[in-house]
Amino acid sequence: MELKQLGATVIQVDNKSAIELAKNPVNHERSKHIDVRFYFIRDHVKEGNVKLVHVASRDQVADIFTKPLPKVLLDKCKKIIGMMDGRSI
Repeated sequence: MELKQLGATVIQVDNKSAIELAKNPVNHERSKHIDVRFYFIRDHVKEGNVKLVHVASRDQVADIFTKPLPKVLLDKCKKIIGMMDGRSI
């Protein structure tokens, strides 16, 4: 069975520069270090398959999986994604 996607996949990014670079492929000194294999996102943004949306760093729930967080922020992310303490189950 093949499923069709309705609309763009939304990716929440906490880096405004990355969003602008994906939308406007300007080749300049500050972006020349980016490997060509990562340019695929530009094509998907241009085609409308992917939509990049800015989210404040404090609200970036993916951080819970990628880096150590202060306890307050860790607890907030756990609540947002619905993670429960094993002792409360």
